[in-house]
Amino acid sequence: MKNRIIFLLFVVGTLSSCKEQSPYTESKDSVKIDTLIFRSNYEIINLGEEGEFLVSSDMSEDASTYYIFNLEKRFLYTLDLKTKELLSKLEMPSEGPNGIGDWLIDFQKINDSSFIVQGDNVFYLFDKTGKRMNKTRVDHLFYFYPELTRKFSNVGFLYKDEQFHFTTGEVGTIESEIVSYNPKNDSLVFREIPSIDLIKNWSMISTVKSFTFYSTPAFVINDYPNGFIVVNRGLPDMTAYLNNGDIVNTKPNSSKFFDDLVPVEEIFRAQNETAEKEFKKELEKQMNFLRPVVDAQNQKLYRLGYRLALDGNSYDNYLFEYDLNLTLTRETQLEGIKLKPKKMFLRDSTFYLTASFEDEPGFLIFRDPF
Repeated sequence: MKNRIIFLLFVVGTLSSCKEQSPYTESKDSVKIDTLIFRSNYEIINLGEEGEFLVSSDMSEDASTYYIFNLEKRFLYTLDLKTKELLSKLEMPSEGPNGIGDWLIDFQKINDSSFIVQGDNVFYLFDKTGKRMNKTRVDHLFYFYPELTRKFSNVGFLYKDEQFHFTTGEVGTIESEIVSYNPKNDSLVFREIPSIDLIKNWSMISTVKSFTFYSTPAFVINDYPNGFIVVNRGLPDMTAYLNNGDIVNTKPNSSKFFDDLVPVEEIFRAQNETAEKEFKKELEKQMNFLRPVVDAQNQKLYRLGYRLALDGNSYDNYLFEYDLNLTLTRETQLEGIKLKPKKMFLRDSTFYLTASFEDEPGFLIFRDPF
């Protein structure tokens, strides 16, 4: 009897230890998913191929208004969540006093009355009517930092605390770094990305006739309490850079839904279009991640992960919760969501997943499932 009691205590202690080291996993079928689809009526909202421009969208803080920026056509659509109607379509010129050029990279809503558009080595500030209020060029930095001349800006800048934070990439390599530019004192800070080697797993070199193309998913900058965070859609790793100089990295992986990546030796080479499509399909079977959202009040960060389901058509979606030390605390599979989302917003404990519904923009909406 004494030995039996000792055995039971050992089992309880072991289970308790495992519980402390692993995230709490939920698998709820009862999570209520609401669908909101906007009506564009006689106006076509051009979302791009597979709804690509939903990635360059934003939402008002009170979740009343949704903005979609078509980077190719230079259209800013404003939609009302209550009426589900298109409120306005702002067509922005490429030239003139309010011109923004022909090549646009990203869009950020500053508040309900202004927004910033990132162009080729330039950032434009506009009011809601499309009047250009300011222009910040960074071309001159290439003269002082020659290594920048071989690089280009990636999608996903962040304007915060009067600084522009963005990542750069170099054609034909996996090289990428963070650039923080302060236009007031014309100063520049470079930061390394710790998980840069892992991007080889998601990179591809395609050869078509005599042309060679390089494909590498970009690292993007996201807002974070007292700093910013850099993420990549193909990597579970995240790194936060705080204003006090501290750097916070994701802790060792404890998820039951995705594994750590083991870096490959060489970048995959596709000799034809079939090999290229097969490689991209294989990547979709791995866990892909959306840009995270932060609940500053509750000191939590959430990240949506998705991957191609076994049927080869639908997608399995997962929600991961982290504390602000970037430790995974809880995770769950969202059984009711079977499509490929583009971006996630969090407003008042409610999650909004953007998606394209037969070329119409919309949301899948659910409350905190934990």
